[in-house]
Amino acid sequence: MTAPQFSQTHLLRGSTRLLFRQHGLYVSQRRRNGTAWLETEIPYEELLPVDLEYQRPGPLRLPPAGMWVAVWVLIQGMSRLLNKQAGLSTELWVAAGGFLLGLLGVYLVRRYFGRTVTLATNRIRLTLPDRPGQRDALATFTDALRLRAHAYLREEYAQVNPLGPIELQLHRLHWLHTLHVLSEQELRTLSTRLTGRLSLEPVKLMGQDLETPYVN
Repeated sequence: MTAPQFSQTHLLRGSTRLLFRQHGLYVSQRRRNGTAWLETEIPYEELLPVDLEYQRPGPLRLPPAGMWVAVWVLIQGMSRLLNKQAGLSTELWVAAGGFLLGLLGVYLVRRYFGRTVTLATNRIRLTLPDRPGQRDALATFTDALRLRAHAYLREEYAQVNPLGPIELQLHRLHWLHTLHVLSEQELRTLSTRLTGRLSLEPVKLMGQDLETPYVN
């Protein structure tokens, strides 16, 4: 069975590959020539929480209307002054048109190609181009990654042994609960199984907190 993975290639940034491994997430980012500038494996213990953050480019601030009028008047004046010299007036208009087309090009690039998406984890943040055709694939991969990390932590750390060090195991269960791997009910059930107590709240006697001895 092939391990879930996500790959993306960018003309300028190179390629990114994300792959599930037995004990963690493999991350590889390579330049256009194929050389790796980031290659690591993040243990599942250090991944959660996992989420996607979408960023849009800020609004393109165009010059105020008064500046456009001033530019237009300047072009008109220079055109009249240079009208006697063949070719210069035409070149001036071509330059002005190129300037306007350039502004339009910058706006379109920022509007349609400047969006990014960040795969945010506890250990690393990976920023990728936000491509509409790959959004569903990335979202599916992220959900599968979250489920894989949860399943791994459950399998490796959610087992309790009443004959072992109780405080250490309680700390581990609370850690899993903090990561939303264990629900509140699961935390209580496993804690009761481990300690033999229905509640872990300290007993009060004469205003003093007393540590209740464990049944086991």
